[in-house]
Amino acid sequence: MSAPNFPMRRRERELTSAEAWALLAQAEFGVLATVGYDGWPYAVPVNHVLVDGALFLHSATEGHKLDNLAGDARVSYCVVTQAEVLPEELSTRYQSAIVFGRAVQVHDAEARVAALQAIGQRFAAQHPEQVREGIAKNLARVTVFRIEIERVTGKARR
Repeated sequence: MSAPNFPMRRRERELTSAEAWALLAQAEFGVLATVGYDGWPYAVPVNHVLVDGALFLHSATEGHKLDNLAGDARVSYCVVTQAEVLPEELSTRYQSAIVFGRAVQVHDAEARVAALQAIGQRFAAQHPEQVREGIAKNLARVTVFRIEIERVTGKARR
């Protein structure tokens, strides 16, 4: 089954594919949505890095998110930037992108380290030694996922 493809309701707010990808690359965090074995959705905020057209995330080695992904790899991931409430207009200015894809656990040690280095470079570039030490110290306690993106959409009210 492929990712859903609903038409954008407010077409005038639709971002181009390039704009949606750029927004995904620049957003500092997003919300990962999974589905549990019982059908209940679960959404959790996480950091990400975009590398070669895939999102990389990390987490602990156990928990609700991992339980859900073990049963169903389909995910949605949403990022929002430049959110500003406009009370006088009863509206909000924003940019958002939504990803539909499948989460695959990264098992290869080199690939796991590379993904964690990319995350460290993105969020702590000014502390490379701490990133290296943190990866070495915590590698056995970290799960890395690659979200293979099937579809990205974007929307903005500017």
